[in-house]
Amino acid sequence: MFALLTYRGHGIVSATRSGSVPGGPSMKYPIGIIGLACALSLAAAGAWAEDAAAVIEFSSGDDVIVIREGRRVASDDPIGLELFQGDQVQTGKGVFVEMRLSGGGSVVKLAENTTFVLERLSDGQTSLQLVYGRVRAKVERLSGADSFSVRSSQAIAGVRGTDFGLDVVASRSALAATTTNAYCFEGAVEVTAFVRSDAQIAESLEAIPQAFLIQAGEMLRIEGAKGGTEAIKSTVDTSIRDFWAENDYVLVVPAKASTAVTVPESSGQKRALYDEGYAQGLADAKASLGVASGVPKGFVSDEEVAAIRMAARRQAGGIIAGGLICVGGLALAIRGYVLTDSGDVEGGNDSFAAGAIISAMSLPFFTLALFSKP
Repeated sequence: MFALLTYRGHGIVSATRSGSVPGGPSMKYPIGIIGLACALSLAAAGAWAEDAAAVIEFSSGDDVIVIREGRRVASDDPIGLELFQGDQVQTGKGVFVEMRLSGGGSVVKLAENTTFVLERLSDGQTSLQLVYGRVRAKVERLSGADSFSVRSSQAIAGVRGTDFGLDVVASRSALAATTTNAYCFEGAVEVTAFVRSDAQIAESLEAIPQAFLIQAGEMLRIEGAKGGTEAIKSTVDTSIRDFWAENDYVLVVPAKASTAVTVPESSGQKRALYDEGYAQGLADAKASLGVASGVPKGFVSDEEVAAIRMAARRQAGGIIAGGLICVGGLALAIRGYVLTDSGDVEGGNDSFAAGAIISAMSLPFFTLALFSKP
């Protein structure tokens, strides 16, 4: 058992473990160094386990800001930037961004002057937040208990496979108020709107969630005025149709919102550059910047590309985690050599033993990195 905590020179804290053999030698482990090494290994393991939630595959400009854990992510080129759960993405004036979510089947497009948060993307549950601006999503058909939703402060739009959009813009009828527009171009969208009537305002009651189902060609406007909120269902506004017709997808070619909508030539030209899908779309984007692609078209599928990338990240994470732990073990071995050289043989042996234990902790990480396959 641990019998005593002692303070040994230069601020090294250690514990004395008494052996079961009377008079036997005692072993002192530098708890501070071991604790630091364990903390590093846990932190490295957490980073190794986290996979990218999305990848930016198209951007019409460089004015894109990604905030991660309260800090701006440094990036010279937004194309190819990996996004993780909890990241906030902000687009500047005139900049449109398209990101492909993990799995490769769903694409989200952010319009200019938009603030967007990837709240949760794990275990088949996708939850996104639109703070302000305009977003459109082309979602692959979901299965089982999987879910996909985009929310604002006034509504939540949930889908199981469709082409839909959500706007959070300044209200035209009230100052310091916002309007949420949820609209559907293909499939159907279940919208939960937080409605607050005049009677509820008079009694100081909170907004009540109300469920609406909007089909292709329909929209739901949730607008606040004088403290209240009302939801109005109608056909999709012509201004919304025209906006997304002019700024259509680049990465994929979805079903058109209406046969009456004429796509401008410039939008069609941009789509033609990237309508090859996931692998070819990213390759073309990089090629436009002078970076050649070494993967022939059709050589691997989108799912295979995603699996290869995930395996590569796991291998790199395992090597980094194991390397950090080995550094801790090496530091203890060096300390043991110094102590032995100075005459403290017992202390040196203790450090050598602790270093061996710490180094052994790296083996599982190296093993997992070695056997991680797509």
